Amino acid sequence: MNSILALIVLIAIVAVGTPIIRNMVGAGNLRCTRCDGTGQVNEKWPDPTEPGGWHKVEGICPKCKGKGRIRAR
Repeated sequence: MNSILALIVLIAIVAVGTPIIRNMVGAGNLRCTRCDGTGQVNEKWPDPTEPGGWHKVEGICPKCKGKGRIRAR
């Protein structure tokens, strides 16, 4: 009887602990750092090769493709 109870407790610990550990090691989705999770960007930075001297990115985030989250590797 004690071994059955111990097995049930062990299964419960594994079932609850596995998602927690996966998120701790970065196996889940992470918030995009380029758009801060919004999916939209509005950026401008100096670039002498572009016409007008500025490189502009507006609209959907090219890193996460507008989802706001990226898959951890």
